[in-house]
Amino acid sequence: MRFIAVNWLIFLLCTMGLGCQNKAEIPKDERKEPVQLPEFNTINTDQVFVYNCADSLQFTTHVTSDSAWLFLADTSVKVLPTRSASGARYEGGKYLYWSKGNEAILQKPKGSFMTCQSVPEERSWAAAKLRGVDFRALGQEPGWFLELQNKGQLKYVGNYGQDTITVKTPTPDTDIQGKRTVYQAKDAQHVLKFVIAETPCTDSMSGFDFPQTVTVSIDGETYRGCGRYLQ
Repeated sequence: MRFIAVNWLIFLLCTMGLGCQNKAEIPKDERKEPVQLPEFNTINTDQVFVYNCADSLQFTTHVTSDSAWLFLADTSVKVLPTRSASGARYEGGKYLYWSKGNEAILQKPKGSFMTCQSVPEERSWAAAKLRGVDFRALGQEPGWFLELQNKGQLKYVGNYGQDTITVKTPTPDTDIQGKRTVYQAKDAQHVLKFVIAETPCTDSMSGFDFPQTVTVSIDGETYRGCGRYLQ
């Protein structure tokens, strides 16, 4: 009798919500599975787009022939093309991305449509970041840029794309007091020195501000420009 009474008491507590609480299951469509990203080390700038949405959100899109990747602050999601009367429309994982010229519409699983504007000047920087570049710099007259991967290669493209030097990233020397990081390398034909100084810089052509000033010396010729860390 005592055993039966105890069981009845447990049953009553459970039905009254005072005990035997079960863990609420998360709906399957709301569970976040780890995102398996493909290799992006061959991405070209013309495949990448950057958007600002209502001054509150910036996201990057990598578009291929059969899909698009959306890179947002809290997640990355692959979306697939769907029918559209105009522009290019993609959907997947309850996300909607619809691009039309220099504008795009973005809708997340929870939220309303957002109208977004393209930011063309950020495309090359976003593409470099997706390729795994840790620091990027550029300069003018003649136009050049440099991309550095800490555990990969250092690539310099100068004279408006006519000259290219690619070497394994050397171990840098860091001057803490002078706030400078110095890379020195050479290949069979060139000697390269690359200096990152922790001083603000303004690009002479675009007028954009950057957090670092850079100096590149190629075989004794020195070029100055601006840069920033991407990773």
